[in-house]
Amino acid sequence: MPNIAAAKAGAPSAGEGAFRFRRATSLAVWGMLFLRSGLAIGLQILVAAVAWLVGSADPWRASADWWLGWFVVANVANLGVLRWLLHREGRRLRDLYRIRRHDLRGDLRWVALALVLAGPIGFLPNLLLGQALWGSAQGSQDLSFRALPLVAAISLVMIFPVVQAASELPTYFGYVMPRFGARYGWGSGAMIPAAAMLSTQHIFLPFLFDWRFLVWRGLMFVPFALWVGFVIYRRPTTLPYLAVAHGLLDASLPVMVVLASV
Repeated sequence: MPNIAAAKAGAPSAGEGAFRFRRATSLAVWGMLFLRSGLAIGLQILVAAVAWLVGSADPWRASADWWLGWFVVANVANLGVLRWLLHREGRRLRDLYRIRRHDLRGDLRWVALALVLAGPIGFLPNLLLGQALWGSAQGSQDLSFRALPLVAAISLVMIFPVVQAASELPTYFGYVMPRFGARYGWGSGAMIPAAAMLSTQHIFLPFLFDWRFLVWRGLMFVPFALWVGFVIYRRPTTLPYLAVAHGLLDASLPVMVVLASV
C-alpha cells in the first residue's frame, strides 16, 4: 500500500511532501511522539509542588484535580513546539488545519464513516473496562473529575476543547505519523506508534498511583486511536474535520468537572 499520508497530508504534491517529511530529524519526530506525556507529568509535578508549598494535605491528589487546567498549558506548549518544527520545514501550523476543497464530498463521506464508528469505539471500552475494574464505570469517573472553584471549571469549558482540538490529533496524525512513514518506510505501520501514544498518554491525565486507574486510562482509547489513525492515514485531508469533532467530544470533560463543582 502506498504511503498515502506522506503524499497528501498538508503537502502541495507527493514528491514535495515526502521530501519535507524526510527532512524532519528523528529527534524531532520521536520527541513530538512523547512530548505531550512528558509535559503532562512535568506539569503535574510542578502543580503538586505548589500545592505542597501552600500546605495541601495531599498535594499529588490536589494537582490531579486540576489536570484539565495544567493540560491546557501542556497543549499550548505543544502547539508552540509544533509550530517551530513546521517552520523549520518551511511550513506553517495552519497548514495542518487547512480544508482541501478539491474533493470536499469525498472527505465528508470519510468523516461520516469515521464518526459513526468512533462513538461506540470510544464509549464501549471506557464502560467495559470500568465495569471490569471497579464493578461500575462510576469508579473511574469519580477519580477523574473532581470539584474545582466554579469559575475555573466554567473557564475550562470554553478553553480546553479549543486547545485540545488544535493540538492532539494534529500532533500524532498530522505531524508524527506521516514523518514516521516517510523517514522509515513504515507505510500503514506508521499509525501504530502514533495511535499507541495517543492512547497511553492518558495514563498521565492525571497520573494516579492506582493500578486500576492506570490500566483503565492506558487502554480505554486504544480502539478509538487506531480507528481515527487509520481514517487519517487513508484520507489525510479529513484531519481538520476530525480534529474539530474530537474537540467537541472532549468538551464533555470540563462539563463533568462543572457538574462535580456545583
